[in-house]
Amino acid sequence: MAWRRDRYWDPFDLMREIQEEIDAIFRDVMRGPRLWNIREPEESIAVSETWREPFVDIFDRGDRFVITAELPGVRKEDIKLRVTEDTVYIEAQIKREKELEEEGAIRVERYYSGYRRVIRLPEEVIPEKAKARYNNGVLEIEIPKKKPTKTEKEGFEVKIE
Repeated sequence: MAWRRDRYWDPFDLMREIQEEIDAIFRDVMRGPRLWNIREPEESIAVSETWREPFVDIFDRGDRFVITAELPGVRKEDIKLRVTEDTVYIEAQIKREKELEEEGAIRVERYYSGYRRVIRLPEEVIPEKAKARYNNGVLEIEIPKKKPTKTEKEGFEVKIE
């Protein structure tokens, strides 16, 4: 009598199924920029709030770090940038409100979105000498490096030009 493999329970089949499910989860998570839904919209009010991580490039120029972050659709006034001795915090919020009038009814929709990113730097920097420019959806930050000295934990607000 020939034994068929599918007639008996094989614990390795179960392990393979679990591994395939885990792989599918990671494929979905790693597909693009991470999204965080901060608040689910209520049914009666159309509100959406989603935060994304902007794409960044970090360059080591010897005496300074140059960081570029893509923030499309953001106004310069809506960007918050904070620098500590080893970390850069970027937050930018996009707010849109839309009012439509149809057959006597007015509908107001609100959309809140934005970018948040925390960047750890490999070396200490001088946060009070950081400079930032924002042009055509790209934020460029230059931060000079320093040798290890007394640390500043609260960070410094950086004015964006």
